[in-house]
Amino acid sequence: MKKYIIALFFFCLFVFNSVSAVELPAINKSKIRLSIAPGQSDYGEIVIENTSEEARSMRVYLSDWYYLPDANGSKEFVPANTTPQSCASWITFSPAEFTLGAFGKQKVNYSVRVPEGASGGHYAGMFFESVFGKLESQQKEFKAGMNIVIRIATLFYIEPKGTIKREASIDNLVIKKEKDSFFAMQLDFKNTGNVDITCGGTFHIMNDEGLVLARGEFNDVFTFPDGTAKLSAVCKERLLKGKYDLILTFNLGKALEEDNFGRGPVVTKETGIEVEAGGSVSVSGLLK
Repeated sequence: MKKYIIALFFFCLFVFNSVSAVELPAINKSKIRLSIAPGQSDYGEIVIENTSEEARSMRVYLSDWYYLPDANGSKEFVPANTTPQSCASWITFSPAEFTLGAFGKQKVNYSVRVPEGASGGHYAGMFFESVFGKLESQQKEFKAGMNIVIRIATLFYIEPKGTIKREASIDNLVIKKEKDSFFAMQLDFKNTGNVDITCGGTFHIMNDEGLVLARGEFNDVFTFPDGTAKLSAVCKERLLKGKYDLILTFNLGKALEEDNFGRGPVVTKETGIEVEAGGSVSVSGLLK
């Protein structure tokens, strides 16, 4: 049994090193966000480039995708036209197969047509896939081989113009004492709109004279409609005993700004906090 484990270890190491040595193709657009009126179309192209001196056979196909429940931006890819927010059937493209010569480039033309009556955000991924040659490892009484499939993707975010609602509920503020900071905050986030939302936020703590004594940032969360997440932040500055104003600002349009697609709504929440002599912190007012 021991020799099989050792052989498997060296095979895995061989595969890892081989994959690390592969020069991946490059694409000029990893994300495409479009606002298209229902019944209308938009067109464009994606350029894929071979960064290797070896020719690559490429295959292009569509899939669906969605954010995983941890809301940290991780995604799951599933077959095309299987999710409620899929737009795979709205997209046509050409060519579906081609060969990239050494250091060559290829344009893939796409068309997106939004059907009449469509509303809310819809999503798909366009994969560019290449199979690299079989890798083999041989040990005494052990032999294995495999093909390495490399794929890179362009993600589509399609918004039927005039139908988008970028809205969220942010509530249930909880403050807890933290070992490595003064205190931590957490809120419940829910995407109550009909489009993807990437939300980030900041907090400011002010005294009764309007002086900002502490500030910080919340984690970014990534959601589809009806998705939920936890917004968290820590305050590292220590505050004296007393009452303070806590101002929370959340940007629901962060994904739009990252895609150079404009700005989205900003939500501001306010409440009071109270610091006790022993350092405990509590919410002293309603979050409004």
